[in-house]
Amino acid sequence: VDPSVRALSPTTAILLSAGTLVAGFAVYDLIWRTLGPRAPVVATALSFALLFASAYGFTLLFSGRAAYIQTGVLIGTVMTGNVWMVILPSQRELIAATREGRDQDPSYSIKAKQRSIHNNYLTFPLLFIMVSNHFPSTYGHHLGWAILFAVMVGGAGVRHFMNVRYAGK
Repeated sequence: VDPSVRALSPTTAILLSAGTLVAGFAVYDLIWRTLGPRAPVVATALSFALLFASAYGFTLLFSGRAAYIQTGVLIGTVMTGNVWMVILPSQRELIAATREGRDQDPSYSIKAKQRSIHNNYLTFPLLFIMVSNHFPSTYGHHLGWAILFAVMVGGAGVRHFMNVRYAGK
């Protein structure tokens, strides 16, 4: 909490922090369960817009350092939610179908793969945020939110380059 940014009580700051994590994953999951299968490009754009809006909003509530950390925790929550709420349950269902001699429902594989790809692209932005505490010139800059956006897009871009390169394309 930084009173020069916003005067928040510790309780209010904690509630805002925890609330945005729960709401963040719920909204992300809803987007990808409803809009994602029909319009993945729109779901991707909306996901980026909401992530950037959240990161910017955190800079209006918390110190620059805390805003970066909160953004990282939000990304980590989404990644963890993807594993525990989509990828592992899908894997369990596919294994159960195989053991029981049933045909596997391909929708489980598709959902798990999609969320795994999301986690893949979120890895580098999250790693940068984790080490950003060692670089106050990023979070301490008056345009720290723009630096964070650029690094998140750049990190995902580097990951995409690596994915394409190692796929032999």
